[in-house]
Amino acid sequence: MFDTWSDYAQNAGTGAHLAAGREQLDGLAHMAVRLCGCKFAVIALATGSSHLIIGRAGIDLDEVPHESSFFAAAMAPDDGIVVLDARSDPRFENHPMTRATPFIRFFAGIPLIDCAGRAVGTLSVFDTEPHDDLIRERRAELNVLAKAAMDCMERRRLTEVNGGLQAVPMQADHEMNRRFEALADALPQLVWSTRSDGQSDYFSKQWCQFTGTRASDSYGTGWHNHVHPEDLTAVSKAWRDAITTGHPYSVEFRLCNTIGNYRWMLARGLPVSHEFGPITRWVGTCTDIDDRVRSGDLMEVMSRELSHRIKNLFSVVQGLIAMTLRKTPGMEQVNQSLQARMVALGHAHDLIRPHVSGSAIIHPHSTLRQLIEILALPYVADDPTRLEIVGDDPGVDERGTTPLSLFFHEMALNSALFGALSVPQGRLRIAISVDVNVTIDWVECGGPMISQPPLPAFGLSLTKLGIERQLGGTLTMSWLPEGLHACATFALRQINAG
Repeated sequence: MFDTWSDYAQNAGTGAHLAAGREQLDGLAHMAVRLCGCKFAVIALATGSSHLIIGRAGIDLDEVPHESSFFAAAMAPDDGIVVLDARSDPRFENHPMTRATPFIRFFAGIPLIDCAGRAVGTLSVFDTEPHDDLIRERRAELNVLAKAAMDCMERRRLTEVNGGLQAVPMQADHEMNRRFEALADALPQLVWSTRSDGQSDYFSKQWCQFTGTRASDSYGTGWHNHVHPEDLTAVSKAWRDAITTGHPYSVEFRLCNTIGNYRWMLARGLPVSHEFGPITRWVGTCTDIDDRVRSGDLMEVMSRELSHRIKNLFSVVQGLIAMTLRKTPGMEQVNQSLQARMVALGHAHDLIRPHVSGSAIIHPHSTLRQLIEILALPYVADDPTRLEIVGDDPGVDERGTTPLSLFFHEMALNSALFGALSVPQGRLRIAISVDVNVTIDWVECGGPMISQPPLPAFGLSLTKLGIERQLGGTLTMSWLPEGLHACATFALRQINAG
């Protein structure tokens, strides 16, 4: 019999029923990895001197010292912790798990709370690269997984108390279900679950309040009645694909509320199974994202209107240039050159203006070389040989367009003002190499002699923003006497999901 959770943790790998529990916990850890897009997940129980790992995914780790560990910090607050980049967090920047294996940069931990309300361990996900704050949107799902892990351990503990492999009493099983439903009803999201065949058999109190119907009215495929008719085909296809493949379910659609208005929802679902066993259930949530979607639409309308007005200014300037130079003999070549630069600036403006998802100008199959050429054209239009691009040429999807456009635009503008492209003899060489990461070497030569950064603080911040914050990469800049040498590195998957 296990008198404490430490006893349970120490024996979690022994005995047929405990080993089965370990498989379930490993399965929940793998679900957390898929949910959050991280490399690692662990379920850990605290002992007097350490955290014992009793469920894991992506990492071979058995025990972590308690003192100053990430896991200890995750147990303190009621809702856990999120560390976006450990290297820039004073609490963890010099931590052994940050500076050495597993080289943690992103970490999110949820405490495991037992029946007595005590924090006895954590469910944690972490990665070797920083993440954005989208993890907060997945906090509810992580709480559900943490609750499932705790219920699994309590079930196994009760099994041991009641005679080894003997079945857990029905009242204990009923108590587990009651606690799950209480947790689901307390969450702001609409929680649902289905059988392995995808037929719904549970909806939380929040679902019933939102739709104004009884839970039983939505069982099976009854929930289809609340989905906007224009979205139902896409929603049904996404759900069928998830059931067929076992992959996580994620789709955005409009759901009708109790007064007949449709609101945008983000639905996510995860399969419940052992790591290598069949799927037994699906558990998921619907999160209200209506305000985000509508504000995004409004931002896009405003962005397009502003872009239209700016491009109108370009047209006015082009007209003034043409009108002025037509009256000046011998200026035809200058006129053509300036007109070409104005057209190129218009193309560059299309790329660097803010876009919401689905509205980016660049084609989804455009390449990094094409992006650089479009943005650099205004600055080398008079002599394209001043720019040399060598090396690999990875594709750039919609997600990578804005941060890369921002980076190359600021770099080219700085070069035209202070660096190699500010003088006729200056040259710029951009070398691209790709493996798991993309490395871009920006090398200027033949420009004015420089010894310190000429960029204003705001310009330097913009230059770093695209690479370090939006792409989670690194950027080093060296102002050498012969010219600027910058090196940007980021994960290929940040700009090319395929």
